[in-house]
Amino acid sequence: MQSKELLEARYRANFRTVWNVCLTFLQNPADVEDAVQETFLRLARAKRGYQSEEHVTAWLIHTAKNVCRDELRRRRRKELPLEQAQTAASPAPEIDETLSAVRALPEQYRAAIYLFYYEGQSVAQISRLLNRRESTVRSDLRRGRAQLKKLLEGRTI
Repeated sequence: MQSKELLEARYRANFRTVWNVCLTFLQNPADVEDAVQETFLRLARAKRGYQSEEHVTAWLIHTAKNVCRDELRRRRRKELPLEQAQTAASPAPEIDETLSAVRALPEQYRAAIYLFYYEGQSVAQISRLLNRRESTVRSDLRRGRAQLKKLLEGRTI
């Protein structure tokens, strides 16, 4: 277990990153809140030392991605009628038009583009986080940029 002060500091430092990673996958603010909470709970329960705060951030991104993928798998197994699935949405952080377009990309491109441009991760870091070869990440970035360009054509940003 980690000290309360250390957990609070890590939460403040990484909340926005974890929120945006989860929103990239889930796209529903209520589900995102649950995924963010689960990600930080896993950090609180983790019984391991971290080499640096960058390592903590990478661990949180990787864990958030896994939490979201688990949620998406659960959804596929259990579909609810719309009336039961509706929830009150919480206000989400501001999302600009470009980020909205990034979130409209297919998942394989969305994650790579978001991590590269919004989180400043290198191709090597993204490769480790997404468990993909660096050449695949570079291809995903190239293809994602091309699709993003098509989505944003004619819009003023």
